[in-house]
Amino acid sequence: MNRIKYLLITLALILGVGLFITSSQAQSGTAPIKYNSKKDTLYTPKTDTIKNVLTLTGSVSSDQIANLRFQNSGKLTWVGVKIGDQVKRGQTIASLDREQLRKNLQTQFNNYLTQLSSFQDIQSQYQSTRDNYLVTDTVQRILDRTQYSLDNSVINYEIADMAIKESVITSPINGVVIALDQPLAGVNITPTTANFTIVNPNSIFFKAEIDQEYVNNVNIGQKASLSLDSFPDISQESKIIYIAFTPVAGQTSTVYEIRFELPLKNDDLSYRLGMDGDADIILSQAENALIVPIDAVYEDNNQKYVYLLSGKELIRRDVVVGIENDTESQILEGLSANDQIAIIKQ
Repeated sequence: MNRIKYLLITLALILGVGLFITSSQAQSGTAPIKYNSKKDTLYTPKTDTIKNVLTLTGSVSSDQIANLRFQNSGKLTWVGVKIGDQVKRGQTIASLDREQLRKNLQTQFNNYLTQLSSFQDIQSQYQSTRDNYLVTDTVQRILDRTQYSLDNSVINYEIADMAIKESVITSPINGVVIALDQPLAGVNITPTTANFTIVNPNSIFFKAEIDQEYVNNVNIGQKASLSLDSFPDISQESKIIYIAFTPVAGQTSTVYEIRFELPLKNDDLSYRLGMDGDADIILSQAENALIVPIDAVYEDNNQKYVYLLSGKELIRRDVVVGIENDTESQILEGLSANDQIAIIKQ
């Protein structure tokens, strides 16, 4: 009797453990799930190329922008350009009244001659004193003062001569005039009220910002493609030409400036500063890859898995995932092209 009782207790324990394991498997997703054709969607893995593409939004910019202004105030006597004009390197843009500057130069030259004459007189006056080594501190100070005065007269003359040279503005680059603060001659200006801006249209590039999460995944020279909003049907092949070392100031997150080449001549000014667009960078790519929808790949405790159709049931199949993008996942291990998987409504 005790033996039968013992066997019944043992059997009950075995059944209890089995039910517990089955319940645990069902809760963890390892137990088969009945396939529901009305709710679950079946997919067959396909073999194709998969890319992980990083898209950055930016705009057209230039690294040859010349902001020109006069060093001194004066009367603006000539303006040789207007907004939209194309100019050559070394071309004269505008000039100030030079008559007053020439008179000032003559005045400084006369002052120099006066100081030179005084300097020579003092030198002659104390010639014997120097020859006999009888120069006292007082005499030395007199000689020094005349030397300083002569030096200052030379400096003042050079400054007046520089003012004449700086009364003319020339373009340091080939480009287009895009800004002109004072287009009319005959007015008095200061260095802050007459600014001329010239941009070289063939020095343009595409500038964007890349997050710190991705900045170490790209390199200078890496290929990219550009699409500008102004040319929606054109994709321009490009490459990365610059990645900043320091982050962009004033941003809420840590981002770095990144530049892309625009390998084209822009003589007709089709591409203009500020044009918006996108730059696509391929971070990773695989050919002949086994691909499934990203929604069909699940994760549990860092283990990726899919639901594989087996008869009328869906069973969990652990997989190894490679490249992933917004819509697809590459399966490296765990599936074949003949399998069917499902996206289930959990």
